[in-house]
Amino acid sequence: MRARLTVFLCAVVLALGLAGPQARALQSSDPSGLVSSLVSDALSTITNEQLSDAQRETNFRNLLEAGFDIPRISRFVLGRFWNAASDQDRQKFNALFEDWIVRTYASRFKSYNGQTIRVTGSRPESDTTTVVLSEFVNTNGAPPARVEWHVRKGTDGVYKIVDVSVEGVSMALTQRDEIAAVADRNGGTVQALNAALQNKIQSGEVAPATLPTTH
Repeated sequence: MRARLTVFLCAVVLALGLAGPQARALQSSDPSGLVSSLVSDALSTITNEQLSDAQRETNFRNLLEAGFDIPRISRFVLGRFWNAASDQDRQKFNALFEDWIVRTYASRFKSYNGQTIRVTGSRPESDTTTVVLSEFVNTNGAPPARVEWHVRKGTDGVYKIVDVSVEGVSMALTQRDEIAAVADRNGGTVQALNAALQNKIQSGEVAPATLPTTH
């Protein structure tokens, strides 16, 4: 269930790369409206059978660069390995991690099967973060799953999604655990981790069914 849900979440946020001026404007003023708009735009995007695999990958990369704080994500995902890494190794990890995520979710995008997300409300988490509450509605009559979008206002005044939790499970923490496991299996250094990620990308191996996000 969580894997299918994550595929749809990726499809929803992928629409950010194709969203019009209205959706982009919502980023700076309305977290709930941002999520609602992304869901609406996604429905038209994911049913577009004219998109090639290359276009899907390009659109998803645009999403990551426009809608997520990649440096913040990379630092969170690296966790305990961050402080010991050189600036060069951090920057390389940043690029490789983005490539890995793009390849993963661009390939899973086509698994969408009619699910939708209904925004039900929001709550402030801090002065800069709002949690947008929503439900994942399946097509088989199963009870809806609880999905929470953590939307953070940056110093530039722009809101971005920084984490997604599914039934209380943080996608950020799950992704960090996977990266830590890869690092530990490869000598515990970011340099070795980067080499392992490069091999995964070249071999076509994809990440677990989680979203690259951070608090």
